[in-house]
Amino acid sequence: MPDRLDRHPKMNTSFLGILGVVLITATAAAIFGVRWQAQEYQVQLQRELGLRGAQALAQTFNKAISREWDSLRAVASRTAYAEPAEMQDFANAVVRAGGQIAWVGFASPDGVIIAGSRGERMGEDVSQRNWFRAGFSGETVGTAYTKNEGTNEEISLINLSMPVKDSFGNTQAVAVYSVRISWVADYMAEAAQELELSALIRDRKGQTLVDTRPEAGSDLPARVEGLILAGRPDADRTRLHRSDAGHLYAVLPNFTLNSMPGFGWTLIVDVREDSFGAAFPQFVKNVNMILAAVGISVLAATLVLFHYLTRPFQRLIRAATALADGQMVYPREEQSTRESMLLSAVLARLQTQIQSLRAKP
Repeated sequence: MPDRLDRHPKMNTSFLGILGVVLITATAAAIFGVRWQAQEYQVQLQRELGLRGAQALAQTFNKAISREWDSLRAVASRTAYAEPAEMQDFANAVVRAGGQIAWVGFASPDGVIIAGSRGERMGEDVSQRNWFRAGFSGETVGTAYTKNEGTNEEISLINLSMPVKDSFGNTQAVAVYSVRISWVADYMAEAAQELELSALIRDRKGQTLVDTRPEAGSDLPARVEGLILAGRPDADRTRLHRSDAGHLYAVLPNFTLNSMPGFGWTLIVDVREDSFGAAFPQFVKNVNMILAAVGISVLAATLVLFHYLTRPFQRLIRAATALADGQMVYPREEQSTRESMLLSAVLARLQTQIQSLRAKP
């Protein structure tokens, strides 16, 4: 009999083995599930940040550029009946007000510059310039271009122009603001940095006007380029794409306000996974530690309960074995569970019967 018993594990060993497998499996499944859910949440958060970030940057840009439009409209309104000298004063004042405007000019109806900031380009014929021809009849935004200001450094500009009309609606002149693209870039870079995003702006010709990415000038994924092309010229909703490298790109075409002339520009926001995900590894680590602590606590509590439930049976088994070996023992009355009470009562009856049999001659 002992040989046969040795082939079978003890109840404690079997229970601990099964319990260990169950707990390890359950803990691993819980950790995997939490990690998967955290990754899914991270992707959803990244998409939400991309969408909200694109909208926030668009509003920031619109707020800044609308101020320049309001300024241009105010200047055009106040110079409807002004002499060239007064126009000159306005042109100089606007340029001195900030570094965002490189040059302000007024052209006569026949296309000759009659006033310009710092006296530049006076008398120049601009009748064939796009800003003059388009601005003669209404507000317009030109295409970005590069200009040399007399130094080796070239600057990129974009022209905002509109007619200067009298009270009868007749065009008396065309006013133009040459806005520095560098100002737009610096303004957007500051806003993007505060939001921990990167931003690009493409014009209607596909030129990159602003690129605040650390790797500025590098190519965008082909899928994003496709979204940019698909977004022109009249789309108005944000498109999202997540690259294999963990970048979330939000493409927002025609993001300028309807109260301004159409720029035809596209805003691309790049949300990097590492820009906001630094807390996620620590979060997952903390959750894993909590799950491990819970697993250990459950294991300890189960062992205590198992010991409490099985200890009476172990004592009764030893008593039964002793009775079978002919020893005179008195089984303890167990009361931890109904089963242990029944078993101890049965052993007590057996012990009594054995004593009675032994007492007979």
